[in-house]
Formats: sequence, structure tokens, C-alpha cells
Amino acid sequence: MNSIESEQAVLAVLLMNGELITSCKLHRDEFSAATLSAIFDAMRQCEKNGTLIDIITVAESLERSNTLDAVGGMKFLTDICENYAGAFQNFTVYESNVRKCARSRKAKQIALNLQMRIDIDQDDQAVSCAIRDLMALDVEQKNFDWHIRDAVREGIKQVEMAMNAGGMTGITSGLKELDDCIGGFHESDLIVIAARPAMGKTAFLLSAAHSANVPCGIISSEQSSEQMALRLISIGGSVHSQNVRSATLSEGEWTRFGVAAQNLASRQIWINDQPAIDISALVRQARIWKHNNKIQALYVDYIQKIRGQNQKSPRWEQITDIVQQLKNLARELRIPIIALAQVKRDVDSRADKLPRMGDISDASEIEKEADLIMTLYRDVQESPGVAQILIEKNRHGDVGNINCQYVGKYFQFKDREGYRFS
Repeated sequence: MNSIESEQAVLAVLLMNGELITSCKLHRDEFSAATLSAIFDAMRQCEKNGTLIDIITVAESLERSNTLDAVGGMKFLTDICENYAGAFQNFTVYESNVRKCARSRKAKQIALNLQMRIDIDQDDQAVSCAIRDLMALDVEQKNFDWHIRDAVREGIKQVEMAMNAGGMTGITSGLKELDDCIGGFHESDLIVIAARPAMGKTAFLLSAAHSANVPCGIISSEQSSEQMALRLISIGGSVHSQNVRSATLSEGEWTRFGVAAQNLASRQIWINDQPAIDISALVRQARIWKHNNKIQALYVDYIQKIRGQNQKSPRWEQITDIVQQLKNLARELRIPIIALAQVKRDVDSRADKLPRMGDISDASEIEKEADLIMTLYRDVQESPGVAQILIEKNRHGDVGNINCQYVGKYFQFKDREGYRFS
């Protein structure tokens, strides 16, 4: 059965069994003919209005939009119902075929656009755009047009999920107290963690990635993959990092090192350690990881180390482009992106050295695009084992400060002793 026949069969079944519209996952642009898209639109409009779908109500909806005659009138609606009177049993097959044919059409169009952009426009970004568009074909289309009752239903589902997960609606940060405040790292969010050097930014990032226990990717422009691996082993095995570097581990440490290394090797973690990676390469890598490895989070070390697409533009313009692309990437892949950022040196000259959101280098665009912004501070002289996390921006809840333990020799961030979920 070709695409048109499958599309007509789907519409016929829906006209005769209107209640199926609620479980139908098709979208108007998956129909190959404008007339069939118009009929499907009319059905969706009936659904939105709470009207039972049948030939009469769909015809009335088409009449109100002045498209009934264009689709062939009542006769066409009646004809397809007669032609596909027995199609109900194979509805899911027809629905799947419509989606498959639509996917093939879109893939062909992407290929044609790629050829045109390379041959005619000589566009440097053509390949990256084609990869993005092809990967998008593998992602089930998301509906952006909601009736309030459907939005309420989806909202209640999220509350139920949070209740079943003990308040967590995202990926854990590794700190119960922080998760209690922010609900974990949420999909489609850009999370920025900023601090001055030597505050433990990378340790925090890796500690969070290790605790997440989900398939994830790590972009490391600062350290090599083997350095990152050794840090993760220290975190997972509570093995002194200095002893690891010098290979002077005690017998107990060697045992913990071996167990931690074995456990880490079995984890679904991917690392890209390209120095000064540019944003296009980062986006391309993340898409590949999402497509091939189904990553659920991306950790980036760090924003100011990423190169912009146009190296000749001012740095602030490059940072603007980088942050916008990171946010768009989080939405496209439906994963949280947790990215580190540097804080300006000026904060060191203040009496109050706690870094604030405005102290982040190139803060303006980061403040605008990020969903969650946190800064880290440790008074290495007075309280070397204590880290302060300042939640400066939180689109999902309150801001505020929390304290946690920092075990520098293991690169570990831990909850305060005795902390429990509130």
C-alpha cells in the first residue's frame, strides 16, 4: 500500500472511530497531500473543541475554514469511508506506513538541500545542518499545540513521577540537599556552574556525572581523557588522587582502585577531549552520542574554552553564539547540559568573595539563556573541607545557598553529615 492509500485509510478509520484520535501520533506534515492534511487538521480541531469526530462534525469544521470544497466535499469523506470500511483492524499498520513514507520524503528533501547548499551556496555549515535534520527524523515529533485539559493531565503526570521518585524530576547532581532544592538536572535545561580557578569546578562536574549513573557524554577541553578517567576512579573508589598519580597506593587503595576502575569501565560514559573544541564540533559530537549511545546528559568543561564558529568576531559575540547553541542543543536532544564557566578575577579583590551571577565572565548571555545558574566557593584557608553552592538562578524554583563537604584528595562533593531529604 502506497503513502496516499495509507493516509486515506487512516483518515477513514478516524472518521468512523473518532475516539482513536487521542492515541494517534501522526502530525499534519506527515500527510503527503494538502487536502489530506486539511482533513486531519479538522479532526484535531474537533478533538481540541471536545467534539465527537465523525463525517458530519469534520465536514462542519472544514466548512468553517472554507476548505470543504477544496478537499472534495462530503462525497470524498464518504467515499474513503466506503473504500476502507474494513481498515480498522490494520489501523496501526497504516499509521506506521504513513510515518515511514513521511520520513523517507523528508530524508530525500534533506539530501537535495544538502547537495544544493554545497554545489550552489558552498555553505560550510551544510553538512552539520543535514546531520541535525536527519537525526531529528529519529525523534518522535513533539506536539506544541495543547488544550488546557491535556496540559493539566501532563502536569499531573510529572507530579506523580516526582512523588514516586521521592521528589526528583531530573538527573541527580550527586548531592541530596541540592537535588532537594532543584529537583535534579532537568531535560532540555542548560545548567551553568561557575567559579574561580581551584574551587573544584571540574571535580563537581565529574562527581555529578559519576553519581548520575545514566548514559552521558563529557566534553573536556581542559584535561585529557585519561586524566578524566583517573579522576573518576578517585571519586568512585575514594582513592587519594596524589597516590594515584605517583602510583604509591597502599594495599587497600590498590583494591579500591581496581574495583572502581572495573566499575567505571562498565559505565556508559563517553569523553571528547579535543583541546579548544569549537561549538560546531561539540554540537556534532553530542548529536552522534545521542543517536548512537542514547546519552541522557552532557557535561561540558568549560564554556570559555569553547571556540565560536566565527573566530574573527569579538569574544563576547562568540560566547553569545556558544551559549545559545548549547541551550538549543539541550532542547533538541531533550537532555540537560551541565556546563562549567569561569568567574572574573575581580571577585578576589572584594571583601565578600562569594561569586554571584554577574561575576561570571561574559555573564550577560549566560544569565539570559541558562535555566539554572550556580556558583561554587570554598574558603581554602578557613574551611578547606566546606564548599558553598550558591543557586543564583532557578527557573524551576527558589534560589539560595547550601553547604556541602568537599573531599579534595578524592575530588568528591558530599552532603553535610546527617542531611536527609526535607
